[in-house]
Amino acid sequence: MDLIAALANTRARNYSIPEVDKLKAKFIAGRIIPAIATSTAMATGLVCLELYKVLDGGHKLEDYRNTFANLALPLFSMAEPVPPKWLQKKGLNAYSISRESCLLFNSLFPKHRERMDKKVVDLAREVAKLEVPDYRRHLDVVVACEDEEDNNVDIPMVSVYFC
Repeated sequence: MDLIAALANTRARNYSIPEVDKLKAKFIAGRIIPAIATSTAMATGLVCLELYKVLDGGHKLEDYRNTFANLALPLFSMAEPVPPKWLQKKGLNAYSISRESCLLFNSLFPKHRERMDKKVVDLAREVAKLEVPDYRRHLDVVVACEDEEDNNVDIPMVSVYFC
């Protein structure tokens, strides 16, 4: 508890807020830990509910839920995931694809043109040395896009599904 109090007071000095004694630090930490355990249990339960749907198989995209929960308010908001929109319909051009810190494809590099005909999962295995287990059926990648005026456009991470 001495360490917790010392770290809390170091943080307090850093942010110019009042320091507390060891008893007050113990009181504050005692209220935080149950809140962390409660929110972790809730998040785990929600993830498990969605995982049951995945393991059961045969579910449509509309059967899944994305949940935002704030236990302090209490606020629970559930939404159906939206199917992906194709980039060309939005007037976007994908010029770069990367996985973690590895660049899988970039249209600016002439040597990458030969990669155009390969599947993304094969590029990830070859270029990023990614080991994809047999049960895995999707791969998350970061896609860099530009609009028709060559302005960079941020888009969410893209999940590529493969057989």
